[in-house]
Amino acid sequence: MNTNFIYVVLYFGVCILNQRLALCGQQCRCLASNSSCWPSFAQWNNFNQSVGGCLFSPMPSAAVCNGITYNANRCNITKIYWSDGFWRSNQAGAMQNYNWENTSCSITTNSTMCNQGAVPVMAVNATLPEQVQATVNFAAASNIRLVIKSTGHDYLGRSAAAGSLLLWVHYMKNMTIINQYSWCGRENISNAARIGAGAQWGEVYEWLDGFNLTAVGGASASVSAVGGYLQGGGHSPLSRWKGLAADQVLEYDVILASGARQTVSPCQNGNLFWALSGGGGGTYAVVLSAVIRTFPSPYIVAATYGVTVPNQTRYATLIDSFVRLLSTVADAGWSGYFQMTDLTLTGIFIVPNGNMQAVNTTLNQFAANNSDLDFGGSAFFTLPSFFYFFAMALAPNNPTGFDVLLGSRLIPESIIRNYPSQVASVFVQAKGVSAMGSSLLGHLVAGGQVSNVSNFNNSVNPGWRSSLLHMVCTQSWLDTTAATDINYVIQLLANRTAMLNTLSATPQGSCYLNEANPNELNWQETFFGSSAIYAQLKSIKNTVDPNGLFVCNNCVGSDDWTSNLNCPKISSSTTKVNYSLFILFIAIITISF
Repeated sequence: MNTNFIYVVLYFGVCILNQRLALCGQQCRCLASNSSCWPSFAQWNNFNQSVGGCLFSPMPSAAVCNGITYNANRCNITKIYWSDGFWRSNQAGAMQNYNWENTSCSITTNSTMCNQGAVPVMAVNATLPEQVQATVNFAAASNIRLVIKSTGHDYLGRSAAAGSLLLWVHYMKNMTIINQYSWCGRENISNAARIGAGAQWGEVYEWLDGFNLTAVGGASASVSAVGGYLQGGGHSPLSRWKGLAADQVLEYDVILASGARQTVSPCQNGNLFWALSGGGGGTYAVVLSAVIRTFPSPYIVAATYGVTVPNQTRYATLIDSFVRLLSTVADAGWSGYFQMTDLTLTGIFIVPNGNMQAVNTTLNQFAANNSDLDFGGSAFFTLPSFFYFFAMALAPNNPTGFDVLLGSRLIPESIIRNYPSQVASVFVQAKGVSAMGSSLLGHLVAGGQVSNVSNFNNSVNPGWRSSLLHMVCTQSWLDTTAATDINYVIQLLANRTAMLNTLSATPQGSCYLNEANPNELNWQETFFGSSAIYAQLKSIKNTVDPNGLFVCNNCVGSDDWTSNLNCPKISSSTTKVNYSLFILFIAIITISF
C-alpha cells in the first residue's frame, strides 16, 4: 500500500469531518500585511479590469495633512469640512466618527507616524451589481477580509477593518417610484420606492417631496437609506406615525456570499428577508437596493424648547415634570428628541398633521407648571411637508468627525407611565456633563405604530415593540487624550448605561443595535432581544454565508471569530468531537487496507 496515498486519504477525511469549521480550506483571513497569501500585482490588475477599473487605494481622512501624503491645499479643505457628514461620506477612507479610522493621522499636526490604521487598503467603487458580484467572488476566492460601506455612519466599527478590501457602494444612488407594486399577491401598494444602496436620507426625502411623498427614514441627512440603518431597524421622526423603517420594507435585491443575485421578500427567500429586516447590516448579503413603502407627506407642527435651571435640586424636579409630560404628548401622537447635559434640557417635538393650538396649549401648560424657569427660547411653527421640516430643523444639526462611543437602552412605555419619578431620577443620574464630553439623548420615537404588532414580520429587537423611549448615553474625547484616560471615559459610559438598566424589562436591558456600545458584554441578547432570536439569526447566517465572508463587529456570527475577526474559533468541545471522529476514521481506513 502506498503510504503517501493513505496520508492523502486521511487528510481529505479529516477535511470532510471538519467541513463546518473549514479547518482545511478556511484559514485566517489574508490581510495586506501577509505577502505570502495577499494577491499578486497581476491578480489585482486582472480583478481591476473585471470591475471596470474601479479599484483604488483609500486614505484615512486626515492623511493629506500628514507625512508623505501631505498636500497643503487639500489639508485646508479637510480642516474646513472635517465635521461635515456629507464630505466624510464622500471619502472612501473616512468614517463618520474618527475613532473608527484608528490611525495616527491628525489634522492638527503633520505627523510622520501617520498610518493606514483600520482603513481598508484597497477599495472598489461599485456602482453596478456586476461589480459587487466580482468583488464578492474575488474576496471569497482570495480569502480576503471584506468590508461593506456606504457612508460610514456606524458606531460599532463595522465599516472598517485593517488590511482589508472595501466594497464601497456609496454611489449606487438610483431611486425609482413604482406606481403599483404587487406585494407577494397580498396587496397592491401604490407609490412604492426602490432605493439604491448609496442613496442618503437627505437625497431621498428631497426626491420624494417632488411627488408629495415621504418615507420613514433617519434624522440625519447623510445616513444611507437602505444600509445598516434600515437593516438594523431604523428609528425615525416618523416612526411613531407609521412604524420603524424596517417595517416598511417590501423587497430586497441582494448579492449573496456565493456571488448569486437574489430577490428577497416575505414570499421569496422569506427567512433571509426576516433576517435582513432588523438583524443588522453587513452580515447576510450585500443589499443593492430595497423596495419600501412611501406615504403622502404630512404637514408638520413643531416646537423647539430649551431651559436651564439654577441647581441640581431644581433640575431634578424639572425632569420629573418633563417625564410626566412625555406620556401626555405620546397620547397626542407627538414624536421628539431631547438632550440632558449639565443643568440644561433642550429638544424638539413634532406632530405629523398636528394641531398648532393643541401643541401651544400643552407646552404652555408645561411652562406654567414650571413658572419660575425661563422658557423664552421656545418656538412654534408649521411647515407644509416633512421634507421642509427636515431641511430646516434636522439636516443642519449633524456634527461628525469627532471621537465618540454610545451606549443605549429602550425604556418600556409601562415603566414611563407607571413610575415617572423613578425614570426621572435615573435620567438625572445618567445625564451628561459637558466638561467630560458626555450627554444623555432622548428619542421619543417608539410607541404608536412601532408597537402595532400586526404591522411587521421581521427580526427587529422586540424591545422596540413595548418601549416609548430610546435613550442614548454619549461619550466623546479629544484626539490628544491618553489611552488610560480613554479607558476611564469608556468605563464611565458603561456605568451610565448600566443606570438605565434599572428601567429595563430585563436585567441586561434591550437596545437599538445601530446606536449601541461595542463593549456590551451580553450584546447577543441586548442587541437582538433574546438568545432564541440570536440563534435563529445565526442559523440563517450560517445557511447563506457558511464561510463567514461577511463578518463585522458585534454582528450575528462574529462570536465564532477571534477578537480581531480574522480567524475562525475552534471550541474545545468541538475539537474533542472531531478528534474522536478522526480516530474512528483512522480505524476504518486501517481495517479497509
